[in-house]
Amino acid sequence: MKFTLHEIQSIIGGKIVGNGNTYITGIAGVEAAKEGDIIFVRNDSIVPQALTSRAAAVVIHREIPQLKKPHIVLENPLLSFIKLLEIVAQKQYMRPPGIHPTAIISKEALVGEGVSAGAHVIVEDGVTIGNHVVIYPNTFIGRGSRIGDNSVIYTNVSIRENTIIGKRVIIHCNSVIGDDGFGYLQVEKKHVKIPQVGIVEIGDDVEIGSMVTICRAALDKTIVGNGVKIDNHSHIAHNVVIGDNTMLIAYAKIAGSAKIGKDVLIAEDVGITDHASIGDGCKIGGGSNVYKSLEAGSVVWGSPAKPITEEKRIQVLIKKLPELYNTIKRLAKSSPYS
Repeated sequence: MKFTLHEIQSIIGGKIVGNGNTYITGIAGVEAAKEGDIIFVRNDSIVPQALTSRAAAVVIHREIPQLKKPHIVLENPLLSFIKLLEIVAQKQYMRPPGIHPTAIISKEALVGEGVSAGAHVIVEDGVTIGNHVVIYPNTFIGRGSRIGDNSVIYTNVSIRENTIIGKRVIIHCNSVIGDDGFGYLQVEKKHVKIPQVGIVEIGDDVEIGSMVTICRAALDKTIVGNGVKIDNHSHIAHNVVIGDNTMLIAYAKIAGSAKIGKDVLIAEDVGITDHASIGDGCKIGGGSNVYKSLEAGSVVWGSPAKPITEEKRIQVLIKKLPELYNTIKRLAKSSPYS
C-alpha cells in the first residue's frame, strides 16, 4: 500500500494535525510499527507507546500536544482502522474481473457485470450471478442457484442446487452450502434415507467461515438471516432458521429445525438440540450444550446449559470437591461408628 495522510483522511475522516503529505506504506500495531506505518490509538493507555513509536503517523482519539508525528484526530479510531483495512484488503486480495479459460459457465446461466471467475469454476444451468461477484478457483455452483451482487466465494466452495445467496456475502474456503440434511427413517432396523428437497436461503451481508456446512431443508428452507456471521467448522442442520445479526463462533453445532433468534451470540463449541427455540438476544457460553428452548435475553453456560450465575456457583463447588472429600474421610475415621 502507498497513501498520503491526506488520502487516508479522505477515507476515514477526522482532522489532520501536521504534514498531510506524509507517505504511509503500511498499517501496524503500536509495538510492531516501523517507519512508514500508520498506527491507531483508541484510548489514553496506549498514548505513551505512541509517543515513542517508530510509526510515520498516528490515528488517535484526541489531540496530543506532545505527539510530534503527523496524526489524524477522530472520535472512533478503531472503526476508522476497519475502514482503512477494507480498502487495503480490496487492493491486496480481490481478483480482477474476467472469466478464466478453464472455467465452465453454462450458456443458460445469467452472469452480471464485472464478475470474476477463477480456474476450474463450474456454473451450472439456470444459475444467476449478480454484478461484481468474485468466485475463486475450483468452486462449484449448482443449477438454479442465485448469488447476489458484490459477493465473494473463495476457493473450493460447493454451492448446491437452488441455493439463494444474498448481496455482499462472503463464503470462505472449503465450505458446503446446500448439502443434504441428515434425515433417515428406521424401518426394520435399516436406515431409510428421507430425500431432502428443500433449499438454503442466505440473506445479505452474511459471512461464512471455512469448513462450514449448511444443509438444505427436507422441505421448505434452511434460513440464515441478514448480517449473520458464522465462524469456521460450524454445522447448520436442515430446516434451521437463524435470525438477523446472530453470531456463531467456531465449532457451533445447530441440530435440525432449531430456531435461533436475532442478535444471539453462540460461543465456541456450543451444541443446540433439534427443534429448540433460542430467543432474541441470548448469549450461550463456550462448550455449552443446549437441550431445551431459551427465553429471549437468556445468558447461559454449561452442559446442560443453565443460567450463567448458577453454573458459576456449580464450578466453584466442583473445585472444592477434593477438599470436601478429604474432610468426609477424616470425619469418618474419627467416628465411633467407623
